[in-house]
Amino acid sequence: MRSGKKPRIVGVEEVAIAVRDADRAAKVFEELFGMRFGVEWELPHEGIRVKSERVGDTQIQLVQPTTPESVVAKFIEARGEGLNHIAFKVENLDELVEELRKKGVVLVPEKPVEVDNPLKKGEKARYIFIHPKSACGVLVELIETG
Repeated sequence: MRSGKKPRIVGVEEVAIAVRDADRAAKVFEELFGMRFGVEWELPHEGIRVKSERVGDTQIQLVQPTTPESVVAKFIEARGEGLNHIAFKVENLDELVEELRKKGVVLVPEKPVEVDNPLKKGEKARYIFIHPKSACGVLVELIETG
């Protein structure tokens, strides 16, 4: 998905909250804020189920583990429910990854993962994470769509 454009962040794509039960959490957010988490999908390779609500240009995602081995299950076990990561929408992910590697940034996994975009049928999305050790204790996801 090289765009020929200079790599850059173009927005906050998502704020992900790790929860034990996405349905229960969706009800809490609906009662508190009137939010409706009407979009839902699973990522079996990640061991998660996601419920999403868009607020402006940003998704608020409730991320529930579907297997005890998933990274989100381990996160909840170690830290409890709460903010899991922030995701930036980027242009030219491949070049950005190269630049970050040159700076010594720890990326997980080694290469961006491509998936079907759950929000736009027929479109692909690619993502990679910056390890919290490289980003002031914050897990950061970089997402490119299109």
